[in-house]
Amino acid sequence: EEEEEEEEEEEEEGDYTQADLNKLKVGDLKAIAANKGLSNVGTKAALIARILAGENEKEEVKEEKPKPAPAPKKEKKAAASSSSSSSSSSSSSGGGGPKPDRELSGRDNYIVWKELAVKLNQTNLGGGDNNNKYYILQMLKKGNTFHVWTRWGRVGETGQYKMYGPYDEEDVAFAFFKKKFKDKTSNHWENKHNFKKVKGKYQLVETEDGDGGDDDSPLGRLSKAQIEKGQEVLAQIDVAIKNKRPRGVLEELSSTFFSLIPTNFGRARPPPILTEEVLHSKEELLKFYLRMGFEDMEEEEGLSPISGVMEREVPKTLKNAAQMLCAGSEITNCVTKGADLRNKNAGSPAKSMSADLYASILLYTSNAIYRDLNSSLRSENRNAVRRYYDYLRLLFEAMNSLPKKNVTLWRGISVDLYDQYKVGDTITWWGVSSCTSDESVARNFMNGCGGNCSLLIVDTKTATDISEITFYSNEKESLLAPGTQLKVLKSERKGKVSEIRLEEVGRCVG
Repeated sequence: EEEEEEEEEEEEEGDYTQADLNKLKVGDLKAIAANKGLSNVGTKAALIARILAGENEKEEVKEEKPKPAPAPKKEKKAAASSSSSSSSSSSSSGGGGPKPDRELSGRDNYIVWKELAVKLNQTNLGGGDNNNKYYILQMLKKGNTFHVWTRWGRVGETGQYKMYGPYDEEDVAFAFFKKKFKDKTSNHWENKHNFKKVKGKYQLVETEDGDGGDDDSPLGRLSKAQIEKGQEVLAQIDVAIKNKRPRGVLEELSSTFFSLIPTNFGRARPPPILTEEVLHSKEELLKFYLRMGFEDMEEEEGLSPISGVMEREVPKTLKNAAQMLCAGSEITNCVTKGADLRNKNAGSPAKSMSADLYASILLYTSNAIYRDLNSSLRSENRNAVRRYYDYLRLLFEAMNSLPKKNVTLWRGISVDLYDQYKVGDTITWWGVSSCTSDESVARNFMNGCGGNCSLLIVDTKTATDISEITFYSNEKESLLAPGTQLKVLKSERKGKVSEIRLEEVGRCVG
């Protein structure tokens, strides 16, 4: 049964008579007005009248009741970010920093002041609760006056909003901003970098500086650090499931996860993570977004091909190839899954594939080694990649065993490549590159990005479709091998997004 989100904004405590107020100085009256969320601009008489009336005579934005949103038939995913910047850690100039909330009328006339913008989220599942709500808090400046903006509601809905101010003094507006933050989180603003979640209060969510609002990123694109916090909670859920902990424990951990990773469930009650199947789908979804969004893809000069890799003998097992690269349990899990894929002839390979060949691809998609591997492949120090040679030889063998696809793929990147990718140039991608055949997946990476970013459209000839081979196959993932060469056919800026079309023209290796 659905449960409405509670009203978030409450009347400030403290009733005053006119006699009480007449005894106070203007500075005290301004502080009272600010604490009640009222404008503190004006004469003593105006301030007294405003406080007694309990309303802001210059309120610029009225509250809006939530717009009803149809409940989706299935859960929507939270998108990952391709940057570790926080929603509360960007410039106030409006260039690459946080923007005034999209629901603020005339928002182009405001700027977010001194990085004072946060997004909060809270999901509660225990005891039949159905809370899945957000709270947006910003301190704004317009001309010479300051304002505090709030918006709150069910995740995925516009919700309600309210503007407090104007305030003629920055310190007064900042004090009210900090009070709101503490009211909602029970954390002091000064300690936000050591934020501690308090039961029944909101979780701080680190995002890119964009608006969010699409199904995959209801509060904006999650930062790398935020995703990693979600992964830590999933690890706790994994232990709880294996130890057969009570449902209440899993509901509490699930509440923590969905508070960290905002997810649009519509008006339906968020389902707790109770089974290994659901758990693994969450794990692999977060891993996929990390692979898709955290490499800058800038052209590196002076790099030479991975000479000698293909002359090496193909390792007989993944253990032989990767035992010095990651934990043995990671290898075992991949080989076990690889045996199942071999029995299914997954991916319709052109030639027979062993469990270990499948497992070499699974090890990459498991994210156990991909970050260090790609960093090493792109390093000017070629010695850094030598320890991966055996693994790369096995991976090349696996990719060459699968059908080569002549398809168009997409990739969203959170950096602007317009100046690096000149039309007519040939670019070499040295990392193992994850792309998607679903254009909407790549574009969703762009939707929550506040700064400049790039959408790469890649016409490939040797793409390896691994959608049947990854642990999480919903995102239609394909791989391009290290050393793939791409010619820049077209490059244009559309607002803050650079759309760049590339054509595969060769491979340096394999």
